[in-house]
Amino acid sequence: MKNEFETHSLSQKPHFPARWSNLLDELIPAFVKNRFSPQASWKNKPFSQDDVAFFSKGLLELSDFFTEDREGAKLPNYFTTAKFRSSYFLYFFALQGAKFLTLFERYPLAIEAALKHAEKTGTLRITDVGSGPGTASIAFLIFVLEKLAADKAKTKPGAKVNLPFKIQLVWIDHNETILKDGEMMLAEIFSLFPEFEGSIDLTTQARQWWKHPKDFNFDSSIVLFGNVLNESTDDPRIYNSGLVPFLKNISGAGVLMLEPAFKSASQRIGRIRDELMPHPIWGPCLHEGKFPISEGRDWCHFSVPAVLPGSFFKKFSIKLGSKREWLKFSFVWFAAADKPVLKTKLVRVISDPIRTPRGNQNQLCTPERITWYKTPARPIYRGDVIAPLTSSSGGKKSHDSIPQPKFKSRRN
Repeated sequence: MKNEFETHSLSQKPHFPARWSNLLDELIPAFVKNRFSPQASWKNKPFSQDDVAFFSKGLLELSDFFTEDREGAKLPNYFTTAKFRSSYFLYFFALQGAKFLTLFERYPLAIEAALKHAEKTGTLRITDVGSGPGTASIAFLIFVLEKLAADKAKTKPGAKVNLPFKIQLVWIDHNETILKDGEMMLAEIFSLFPEFEGSIDLTTQARQWWKHPKDFNFDSSIVLFGNVLNESTDDPRIYNSGLVPFLKNISGAGVLMLEPAFKSASQRIGRIRDELMPHPIWGPCLHEGKFPISEGRDWCHFSVPAVLPGSFFKKFSIKLGSKREWLKFSFVWFAAADKPVLKTKLVRVISDPIRTPRGNQNQLCTPERITWYKTPARPIYRGDVIAPLTSSSGGKKSHDSIPQPKFKSRRN
């Protein structure tokens, strides 16, 4: 049984579904080679080191664009170019999907809420806003199907699994070409789950994400936003016409907004959060008070240590100059209104140890303001949780009686 520290921590290494690795090492390389190889003679040959060298050219160029804040940079419409679409599939699909999978694992109660909504309505409806080729929703689908397969295997090993609901994916992206690429790949996803009997209904909408048609259905088992705000302007009409309808119709697992670890994207999330509060939240907030750093020098983001799956992903990482050992992102996950009110005695650490004139200190997220806390002998890091701080008569801060976890240093 997980204790409360493990439940809320965002600094533990995630475990990825086994069939996520199959997707990255088998299905995607074969799909990319067949769809994007410039010569017909290449298409039916196994993906090799020569292909890594060839496709790395576009990857290096696309990576240069992604290293800057997209809102401020002159980022091209990268999905219109074949070399950038292939680069996305071979590298950024794995990277972005891993961030979502990390959060799916960290919030099992949200996953259960999505499944309960699907059983009640008869449809697991996954809405993927700014979907690209369906990265976030495919990650969610694999996560859920592997969970259901594991649950069934415990009771009836080897038996066929009839899904208790229909599956409907809704993809919204302004680029029609990448939607078609994703649709072609999705057709092969069920090959990773031969024990399942069923099908996936896909609806694609090639449009700006905030320009919703009048008949659009906002009720979903889960709504996923991936790097959407960071690629959108700060025009308030986008918030009012695009996002508010989702936030007024939260059901199932709710609305998960995941953005890069950039300051502007993180603070924008914080302002959106405050617009909706008070409202139940899965994470990362452990309080429902005012977000303390929606402006100013600091911002809320996380660096999660991770061993990312995918042998070809590792090879492309080396081409980019380093192994990927961290997943960095900002996020907020809004829950449905009927989620129980958050009750925890924990406080979120939102910085690594910072050297100050008073020694190493960490920042803690508390309502209205940031609290500074002296880093203990066993350091605590961004994403960790600790027991709350109480003021003694001497004005010092100390932990309460909740036992502290055994933190291990994760920095060299």
